[in-house]
This record gives sequence, C-alpha cells and structure tokens, in this order.
Amino acid sequence: MSSCLARLSRKLLLSATLLLGAVANANAGLFCSDAPFNGVVDGSQRAELGGSYAGTVADPFPTQITIDQDCTFVNFSASNPLTATLNFQTNDPSVYLITFNNVIFTGNMACANIDHRIWFVNGADYGSKNNCQDLFIPVEAINKQNPPGVTTVGIGEPFTYTLTIPVLYDPVSGTYINNFGSANDLHSITIIDDLNATGADLTVVGTPTVTWVGSGAAVPHTFTDNNGLLTFDINPAANPGIIIPAGDQIQIEITVVADDTNTIGTQFINTATWEFGRLIEIDGVPTFFDPLPGENGVTPPLTIGGPNLVVTKSNPDTAINIGATTTFTIDVQNIGGSSAWDTTVLDLLPDTADVGMCDFDPTATVTAQVFAADGITPVSGVLAQGTDYSVSYTGAPTCELSFTMLSPQAAIGPTERLIITYQSELDPDTTIAGDGVQLINIAGATQYYSADETPGINRITFNNTLTDGSPTVNDFQDRHVITAALSGYLFQKTAQNVTTGEFPALTAAPGDTLRYRVRLFNFTEIIDNVTFNDTLDPAFF
Repeated sequence: MSSCLARLSRKLLLSATLLLGAVANANAGLFCSDAPFNGVVDGSQRAELGGSYAGTVADPFPTQITIDQDCTFVNFSASNPLTATLNFQTNDPSVYLITFNNVIFTGNMACANIDHRIWFVNGADYGSKNNCQDLFIPVEAINKQNPPGVTTVGIGEPFTYTLTIPVLYDPVSGTYINNFGSANDLHSITIIDDLNATGADLTVVGTPTVTWVGSGAAVPHTFTDNNGLLTFDINPAANPGIIIPAGDQIQIEITVVADDTNTIGTQFINTATWEFGRLIEIDGVPTFFDPLPGENGVTPPLTIGGPNLVVTKSNPDTAINIGATTTFTIDVQNIGGSSAWDTTVLDLLPDTADVGMCDFDPTATVTAQVFAADGITPVSGVLAQGTDYSVSYTGAPTCELSFTMLSPQAAIGPTERLIITYQSELDPDTTIAGDGVQLINIAGATQYYSADETPGINRITFNNTLTDGSPTVNDFQDRHVITAALSGYLFQKTAQNVTTGEFPALTAAPGDTLRYRVRLFNFTEIIDNVTFNDTLDPAFF
C-alpha cells in the first residue's frame, strides 16, 4: 500500500507542477498509464495526426514518459522516432515489463536502480546507447527461409517458405543465440503471414503443413486463408492444452506461387508476425505475459525472374562430302532468372536444287541432356526420347527438325544448358553443281514457358519466330554454315519398300516388295571399265 501511495503522490506532484508551468510545457511529461496511452504508446497515431497523439494530447509530444506500469511502445519509424526520455520511478520499487515493438528510439532511458525488464523486437533500434541494455531479455523469434539457394522465382513456378519456431534472438547484438528452441514453454501461439504485404502477387498452393521438428508428426492447429492473409492458431479450441514445450520446435511449410499479374524484375520479401504467452521473471518471480510480440520471421529478398534462352549451333566440320556423316550440336543456355519449361527447339535444315541435307531423317541419332553452365557437368541424366522430350522430322520441302521438352528433368534452370546433338548427311541426289555451295542451317528456341504446366496455375508463354539466325546477336536463334565439298566418287545402294512406301527403307515384313537402287556418282575421278556385281544373301533369299 505504501508503494501505491508513493506512486500516487509522485503523480499528483508532477501534475501540480505541470499545472503551474507555462502552457508550452504542459505536455512535457506524462505517465505510461495516462490517457490516451493506457499502457500502449503507439507512434502511428501521432504520425497520422501531424504530431498530436490521437488528438487528445497537446503538441508537442511528451518529452518525458514515466514508467508506472507494464508499458508498450510500438510503431515509431525512422521518420517518426520515439524521442522522449523514459523515466524509471525511484520511489516506486515495482518492476515492470517495457516492450518495444518496431520502434526507433532516439531518446534517453533513465534506468535508475530499478531492474525493469525490456522486451525489444521487430526492427526496434536503440542506437549506440549502452545504458540499460543489461535489462534486455532474449526473445523468441521465427526463422523464416526461402528455398535453399533460390534467389529468383518464375511466374507460375511454386516454391516453399519454411518457418522454424521458435529460435532465440538477442536484441542487443542482433544475432540468433539458439537455433534449437527456447528455454520457455510457449502458449497461445498465433502466427500471421500476410502475402498481400510482400510486394508481389502470391497465391497459396495446397494447404500449408505444421509439424514437430524431429518427429515430423503433425501439430494440431487451425489455419485460415482470408484472401492471402494466412493465420495459424497453435492453440485451437479443439486442443486447448497444446503448447510448444521448452527445447522443442515446430516447422511450418507454405507453398506459394507467383501469379501471372507480377512484373518480371519485381523484388519482394515475406514477413511472418506472431504473438504468444510465456513466463518472464519479474523481480525474481516468474510472471505470465500474454500476448507478447515475437521477433518476426523475415525472408531474404526474392526476385520475380523469367527465362531467357540463347541458342548456339555448332559443328566440328567446315565442309562435308557426299556419303559422309557429320554431327551437329544445338546448345540452348538459359541466361534468365528462372527455369525454362517445355522448351521447343526448331531446326531448319538446308535444301537447294543441287545439294542439301533434307532427305536424311536424323531422329534416330538424337541425344539430349541438361548440363551446368560449364556445359560439362551433368544436371540431368541423358534424357529419354518419348518420355523427357519428343522429336519429329518433316522432310522436303519443309526440312524441319523439331524437339519439345516434356518432363521436369528437361527444364533448363538459370545458367544451365540443354545440349542436343544429332547426325546428318548430304542428300543422295546431290549433283556436281552443288560443289562449294554453302549450306545455311538455322536453329532456335521458338517457344518456352515460365513454369511447368499445372492445373489451376497460370504461366507465361515466350514465343519466338525463326528468321535469319541473327548471326551477329546472342539470342534465341543461331545459324550455322557448312560447305558441300564434293570430291572422289560415290557408290551407293538404297532400298525402297514398295509395299509400305518407306524410302530409304530400314524395315521389311515377309511378303513386302523391295526395290533396290545402285548408284555410282563420279565427282572428280576417271573411271574405266565399270562392273557392278550385286549378290543377294542366300541365307535370307
């Protein structure tokens, strides 16, 4: 009772002093318990009203605030800092909890000899002052992380946030001091993740999971998604006794997708806020406080990225003779910020009246694989034709080889390369007039997507049209030139399956009619006394 009378007499004395002072000093000092504070001093109210506090406290804002009860300071930004001196009452021996939540504090704190406890969270800044910092309490925090190694995400490409709760945070040093839980039982936990406040348009995919770290067992909870405002209640009515015991942790996984309303290049962060109840030792006595604001979980920035494919076509040979086979390589590198999915690569093979590379179907010779940026280190295994990608060939007069990637293994991540190889050769009806002709081959990535095809999720399509191969520009297409160098002679035998129409024929069934053609083509040699001898294999005929 004596301490209460002392506190009351202190307040009456200060009030009398204020009444006797000049009007300009009428608001020099107030108690935390005074109206309109009533224990909560909210800087956003002052900022919104141009300096006055909720319109009930005259300007200027109090230069001194006396701590006479548990007191909370909240929402004082860098442009609207808390400048008041906070006084501890020497004639009131009571110990109180002083909470700073999102506060830039540039004033002073007269600690006196009273061991008030200070709860400092969520960007609160005490500047360079060292006084009173021994009163700060380590606080429980959320460790919120992006997917490991991910700095960019594609539109329509799901990714998962992971929240580990709790970890212990030291507000004085600004470091995490224990990543394996708290020394305190946590009660009545509510976690809020507002996807609308990230700076990007995000949508939840599926239902988030809440599990115990270690066992992986589900944690009883309630979850609501109110148009992107996600709320997790770890004290649902159906499970009123559930807590996070000291030394234990829970993990929340939230899978989201960047909507197609986003702009490529947008940077965003995600913040999870929370509150809970726990014991804090006040003057040697464990005292339960509920709710307490926890240290928020804030992710590192992510950027909305998009794929950007650059194509290079190459061949080890500068010239090719009739009858020879040569290997072409199409290198598709993603220099963009997110993966390229379901990529279509089109290759236009050359064909002229005298020489070309259009009659040979190369689909059986194709290989495809995804590599790291060095083009050597495999990212995928050798892709399976028909499963990981499809390939088709259309002969003369179109002369078009087409590849379409089908599976996640064929997606091209940032900096990665899809490398396709195939073999081809000159047309068998090449004439001597084709000698020295430069055969121009154009290949390019004509279509790809920002994400895998998923029902209910929109992705962006990137379309390109092949032109001249853009020989001087690194872009989605490239051209390759190989010269027809006709020399010597060619002796060739081909078969046509008359029954099926296949030419050149690679298969025949019993009863099929075959027509063989034997051809001697002389480019530069002198040939006399030519004799043809063709013996059918008696083992089959």
